[in-house]
Amino acid sequence: MVGAIAKRGRPYLIPKIDYTNDGRLELCDRFFAICSTFHYREITGWSRILGVHTFTVERWKYKMTFPGYYIAQQIIDWDKQGRPWEKIPIWQSAADMF
Repeated sequence: MVGAIAKRGRPYLIPKIDYTNDGRLELCDRFFAICSTFHYREITGWSRILGVHTFTVERWKYKMTFPGYYIAQQIIDWDKQGRPWEKIPIWQSAADMF
C-alpha cells in the first residue's frame, strides 16, 4: 500500500494562496531549466567563479537546492547572453593568488 488515507479526525486547514501572479515561480522554473543542461564545464566554471563547491552547483542541476535570487538571476542573464566563456591561462590565475 503506497499511502494511507485518513478517514477520521479533524479536517485540517491550509492557506489559500494565489500563485498566478508570482514571478518567483517563473524565475525558479527558468533557473532549473538552465541548470539541468549543465555539463562538467559549466559546473566547474560556476563553482570557481562563485567560490562554492561543485556539489552545490550539481544540487542546482538536479533541483535539490535553490541559490539566492542574485545568483539565480546572474545565471539566467548569462544564458540570455549566449553562455559566453572567458579563458584564463593557468599562469595568470596563479599570479593573482600572490
